[in-house]
Amino acid sequence: MPFYRKRIWTWLYLLLILCVAISLLCSWLQKNRLDTDLISLLPSNGQNTQAQQLAAKRMNQRMNRDIVILLSSDSADKTISAAQMLQKKWQASGIFQTVTGKIEPDVEALKATMQRLQLAVVSENSWRHIINDPKSAFAQQAQVLVNPFAERSILSPDQDWLGLGNIIMHQASPDGPIFYNVQTGWLNIEENGKTWILLRARLPEKSGLISVPDKLLPLVQATQASMAQKNVQILMAGGALFAAENKSSGERESQYMSILGMGLTFLLLLMIFRSLRILFLVLPMAVGILFGVAATVSIFGKIHILTLVVGTSLLGILLDFPLHWLASGVIQQHWQRWQALHIAGKAFLLSLVITLLGYAALLITPLPILQQTAIFSAAALIGAFLFSLLCLPLLFSRTQEKIQPLFLQVMLSLGNAITSYRLFVVQKKWPLLLGFILLGMGLLNLNTQDDIRQWVNLSPQWLSQAQKVGELTQTAPSAQYFVIQANNDDELLAKNQALGQELQKLVLQKQLSGFQSLDQWVMPTAIQKQRKSDVERLLKNSDNWQDLVYLGIDENNIRNYLTNLKQLPVQSISQSLNNDLATAWQDLYLGKMENGELASIISLSGVRQTAALQKLADKNNKIYFVNNLQALNQLFTHTRNQAIFLKLASYVLAILLLVYAFGWRKGLLLLAVPVLSSLSCLAVFAFVGWSLSLFAIFGLFLVTAIGMDYAIYVSTEQMAVAERLAGVLLAAITTMISFAILGFSATPAIASFGRSVAIGVFFSMILALSLLPRAKNKG
Repeated sequence: MPFYRKRIWTWLYLLLILCVAISLLCSWLQKNRLDTDLISLLPSNGQNTQAQQLAAKRMNQRMNRDIVILLSSDSADKTISAAQMLQKKWQASGIFQTVTGKIEPDVEALKATMQRLQLAVVSENSWRHIINDPKSAFAQQAQVLVNPFAERSILSPDQDWLGLGNIIMHQASPDGPIFYNVQTGWLNIEENGKTWILLRARLPEKSGLISVPDKLLPLVQATQASMAQKNVQILMAGGALFAAENKSSGERESQYMSILGMGLTFLLLLMIFRSLRILFLVLPMAVGILFGVAATVSIFGKIHILTLVVGTSLLGILLDFPLHWLASGVIQQHWQRWQALHIAGKAFLLSLVITLLGYAALLITPLPILQQTAIFSAAALIGAFLFSLLCLPLLFSRTQEKIQPLFLQVMLSLGNAITSYRLFVVQKKWPLLLGFILLGMGLLNLNTQDDIRQWVNLSPQWLSQAQKVGELTQTAPSAQYFVIQANNDDELLAKNQALGQELQKLVLQKQLSGFQSLDQWVMPTAIQKQRKSDVERLLKNSDNWQDLVYLGIDENNIRNYLTNLKQLPVQSISQSLNNDLATAWQDLYLGKMENGELASIISLSGVRQTAALQKLADKNNKIYFVNNLQALNQLFTHTRNQAIFLKLASYVLAILLLVYAFGWRKGLLLLAVPVLSSLSCLAVFAFVGWSLSLFAIFGLFLVTAIGMDYAIYVSTEQMAVAERLAGVLLAAITTMISFAILGFSATPAIASFGRSVAIGVFFSMILALSLLPRAKNKG
């Protein structure tokens, strides 16, 4: 007696299902295991240095943790009121780490910082202007004392006789349209007579694209509605907004696609079988999805929303084995469930092994999304197969109704039409030649393209707002930047300065709109020491400050100021950044690496051409140009080629198994079904104008498995022709329903995957049925 007929195995399997369900539930209650992070789909490049890996993390956080908000209306008071309400509401939501709006600086702390940094951060041009003409510098401070309308430093005159305070304040605000409104305390942007108020909301450290808060999108939508009611225009930009939108749409898409696919599938089966007993087929599908999610979460710690959406499309495939088995029951007059299960199980087991080998090959690819989907699919197929083998026979002791006569007639007519066309092709030869010509034309015109931007559906609403925010703030963060490593502070700043000079040339050539580097903030220690000598020379010539003396300023007061200035300690990079004035540069300093070297980032904005930037990289000098978008697209191309190689390797394994089971001639004939199905699918993609993405290639892995399943099933001579015909038709139709629905997904990667499988399954069905002899029109 086979093991699957022993009840003990059935009970043990049901106990396993219960344990898996409880374990998954407990794991999910401890932590949300659903991942919406686009970055987590990408491989970590082990070839990158520690500095490059840290820089990638820092830049991702910089672009994705912060949300920039701009508000404007026809009234300044109304705009300020709206900004105050937004800041208060968002801060109270508990979603954000900080919500920065109205600035109320600690004046005393700010004064202390400015005094400490007077030698360290004043730009070289400003310092040279003072030292080369100190008399003019002191005279300017004398004018400030007597002119009530002159710009004043927050430092008192006796703390800043050279006017370094105002210089530092101007340098602390990088060039751009954003300015601090002293009267209101808000950051403003002027645009054609319209004033915008700027706020920044920063998500917690582990948020952003990695773990977007569930409450973020509802809060944003409520804020937009509230501002619309107040006639206040609002613009928002930030990577987390796209992630929140994708998470919400992905969950909705997964739900309605699952419901629609399952609903249409079972509606069709109810029409064909005319028995509510067919609804029991929900059980192997549910068990398969349960095992798929549990396996993915246990191995990867989480499951991505794209994996879940793709996984729901497996519903049709999970029904293949039960439908192959039940198809004989609606054809035979005296159906023996265990005998039919034994015959169908042998054929399906061979195709299952070939399918699992294909999924195992995907685990070699470097993309986590393909690895996750392979694990999910393999676990789901195994789980559903075991349930169908151990539990379904107990629920289908007999079939209560026969197949619909109309469906039987259509099924037999279709099978005979395919057989007749096969005989016509074999006899005439020219249709076969025409088919191969069309196939070749399609393959030659196939467009292969992979782009990270094609993976998800980027909301036009957020794209347009992000573009407008970029125009207003004149900042367009890019995926390109430089990473620099050096042995010490001075060497690091020298490299930043040298590279900055070359980048400035590109700015003038309009190939780059701007850049930001550490040398724009702090001077090397050697220059700071030189400035001490400069101050010493100033002390020796009292003629420099005579304009102040004429105003009654005590000369000793000025000498004490210069003496204190000369004695200021030299500031390292880290010391100069440890204050609120240096906020714009803090993310650029990566600190000390494990090898003892220091590292920094030069961020770029408005990159128009990357070729000139690439030439500035110098690995020997440890200056690295990082172009994430280009690197990822190259990786996708490499992975796609690797996937094609693995697909060919899986064909080799498949032919070995098929030859072992059926012999050379029949084995090659069976292998022709998935091979020609995949090639036909590629030709259709070419003729329609769809690009062949990595996800479409992955869909063809599934087509290979399905086509092999159909080919092996129709070769099972122990079953009648009508039984095999019914089994393939039922399995193909239910599979095409679920994957065709995916083809309408708003997510380009999912849509490409669904189309490739649906089209491939259609050709697999036609080619597999063409191997059958003519069926007799009997009950």
